[in-house]
Amino acid sequence: MSVIEVREVTKRYKNGVVAVDRVSFIVEQGAAFGLLGPIGAGKSTIISTILGLTRPTTGTVEVFGRDASSQFREVQSKIGYLPERPGFYGDFSAEKNLKFLCKIAGLREEQEDKIAKIVRLVGLEKNQKTPVRTYSVGDRKRLGIAAAMLNQPELLILDEPSSGLDPQGRSDIMTLIHELNVHDVTLFIATHNVRDVAEVCEVVATIRSGHIAGTKATKDFVADLRGTTTQLEADVANLNERVLQALRSTKGVRSIQCEGLKITLEYRPGVNEDVNYAITRAGGRLRSLRESPSLEEAYVRNMEEETLE
Repeated sequence: MSVIEVREVTKRYKNGVVAVDRVSFIVEQGAAFGLLGPIGAGKSTIISTILGLTRPTTGTVEVFGRDASSQFREVQSKIGYLPERPGFYGDFSAEKNLKFLCKIAGLREEQEDKIAKIVRLVGLEKNQKTPVRTYSVGDRKRLGIAAAMLNQPELLILDEPSSGLDPQGRSDIMTLIHELNVHDVTLFIATHNVRDVAEVCEVVATIRSGHIAGTKATKDFVADLRGTTTQLEADVANLNERVLQALRSTKGVRSIQCEGLKITLEYRPGVNEDVNYAITRAGGRLRSLRESPSLEEAYVRNMEEETLE
């Protein structure tokens, strides 16, 4: 069953700018779907059409089988939305903000239990009574997800969920989002961060300059970017023959260049963790480990090659 169906959608504004042009894709129930593209590619316009905030110039958008432009109120209660920069009352605590949102949305039944469960779900229980103005960007994102989950949605739409976060904050938020999908929430994630898509989404549609370039299973998309092999550059203390032998025995290792310790492997999910484990098990101390090129670098290179074609 499809949750979102976007068919041949074009949005042309009065100034003549075409934000999206003949865009089509389908999001299946229970999927984690990523819309990946650079800033200004048309992602926010597509979200606006899905949420019934913008009417397409041509084409149709259906959400849960209802026209998003004319029947959105019929399905609104099934949808949660996290904007890129969620706004809250800074002097209110997380708990007070959520109670206020429940009230204006008419969600009064079992309100206290509902909020307590959601606060625990997003990991805000330690500072739920602290003024939101003191929150980090990561905690504001957590609160934004909590607000989007108040109506226990079947579909959660997230606009740039990892923007502005440090590496640890990003990891925490993406782990939380993945957990929501595990609990049968359909995810629609619009992002310019290719790693967000690779870590969470099952299906990805790439968009550039308002055009959908194609929709693929994420594993196939990542394989096309990386190729069949990857190179890891490791900085290891206590590098010795025992560590090198452990690496040679790691599944998929094709070659090891000792100077600078560059390891070429067959790519598969979790290969970085396997290398880390092999080094530490053999008595080495891993100071850093990076992919060369990284997934982000491979994605940028791919976009540059497409521009030249």
